[in-house]
Amino acid sequence: MRLYYNGDIRTMARTNPQPQALAVRDGKILATGTLDELRPLAGSHTEWVDLQGKTLLPGFFDAHMHLWKVGDLLTFNLDLRGVASIAEIQDKLLDFCNKNNHLSWIRARGFNEASLKEGRLPTRQDIDKVIRDKPVFLQRTCAHISCVNSKALEICGITAATPVPFGGEIRLAPDGEPSGILCETAQGLAMRHFPPITEADYETMILAGCRELMRHGITAVTDPAVMPDLLEVYKKMDREGRLPMRIHAIPIMLPDGGDEPLPLPELYASDRLVINTVKFFADGGLSGQTAALSRPYKISPPLPLPPSPPPNKGILRLQYAQYLQLAREAQDRGFQVATHAIGDEAIGFVLDVYEQLKRENPGAPRHRIEHLGLPNEHHKNQIEDLGVHVVTQPIFLTELGRNFRQYLDDEFLQQCYPVRSLLDRGINVAFSTDAPVVRDLRPLACIAAAISRKDADGIEIAPHEAVTMQEALYCYTAGSALANRVFDKVGSLEPGKNAEMVMLSGAPWECADLLIC
Repeated sequence: MRLYYNGDIRTMARTNPQPQALAVRDGKILATGTLDELRPLAGSHTEWVDLQGKTLLPGFFDAHMHLWKVGDLLTFNLDLRGVASIAEIQDKLLDFCNKNNHLSWIRARGFNEASLKEGRLPTRQDIDKVIRDKPVFLQRTCAHISCVNSKALEICGITAATPVPFGGEIRLAPDGEPSGILCETAQGLAMRHFPPITEADYETMILAGCRELMRHGITAVTDPAVMPDLLEVYKKMDREGRLPMRIHAIPIMLPDGGDEPLPLPELYASDRLVINTVKFFADGGLSGQTAALSRPYKISPPLPLPPSPPPNKGILRLQYAQYLQLAREAQDRGFQVATHAIGDEAIGFVLDVYEQLKRENPGAPRHRIEHLGLPNEHHKNQIEDLGVHVVTQPIFLTELGRNFRQYLDDEFLQQCYPVRSLLDRGINVAFSTDAPVVRDLRPLACIAAAISRKDADGIEIAPHEAVTMQEALYCYTAGSALANRVFDKVGSLEPGKNAEMVMLSGAPWECADLLIC
């Protein structure tokens, strides 16, 4: 047995939230209370852990992070997060290509046009200047917009006459030919030509991603939008006891570039792997102007477009009847439904479906909305009435806030990525980073963003939606466990639950070091 004492113990439980001591036996929380209450539990083999003023918390639970893609950027994919110009992108692409002659496709991800000197997305001509003999797939940080070179367009058979998948866009240059820019589901027209990812490659990515997460105190993660081949790798690694942390895998139902849904998987649960939720995309990303809005973005996308483009309101990716039917089938099989919805138009669309699902089966699992970028007051009331979990990313305010201020009108900015008004309604909120959409996947950075509401320039965005440190810690632990339907096992330090804990060197707002217990 281990007995922790002499520190700031935050259990995230309703009862005994800050006990004097905590006892752990066989990987489970045995008891919490005063040191005098727990002392009789100690025996000759008890390890007394003097926290020396450190903070002890439940392990951080990132409720929405693309684990394998984090690992991909650490292993096989060129990381472009932080680049400052198209010229820098070109230099990095050429260097990466020269060092990886064995690759049949060159893949890169992470740029943000708002941070580029040119203030626009790259085009096929930009990529062609450095790589013409190999196909190149260059993905924006949000993963909702990509640019390919001429070789990729040729291999994929993409022309001005190519039919565009529902919920997608092939952007044309002023001459009427493809600019190389593919949005939303149209990305699948290129991605389906990628060489298959091998089982060994997936395992390399997963393990690299897990090592990076655990380094920052994350002990559990939800990987959304998982394809069937990756799902099987997760299951195999779990059966072989090779998953180093708790993973909640969420299969995708409608892949990019196709109209046919994927089959529903089987429910699955072990100590390290849970599959009990399915994923849909209702719209795109806010920072790339593809999230579906009820009124136009302030400015047109900084992309090559034909003259006089129509006002841009983003892209709605789902068709109501198909979405309702697929979500109904999943609900009937015991699955929770998680839907990416950022723009207000998409949020209303999703909530209408959730309302219908609840009418049909009031006892079904409470569903999730991923991101919830621009809800209005009516949406918040609906979310409260339906008991929907909100899985959101305050770190977006820091890393993507410049985009939000550039593209959104003042009214939208005041409702951007709310948290305070949701908590005040009793809505469960789970925190996450959506990495590798953002570069900084540290929970403490995300928590700081939720408290300060400041972008990279120090400008506040909807400051009335700020939360306290304790509330932010709760959202990153208990809130995430509730949204993932495992609060009986993790999320708080209560007797009978798993002892998945993190120790901070000091108070959360001033500490630099983390230790997974």
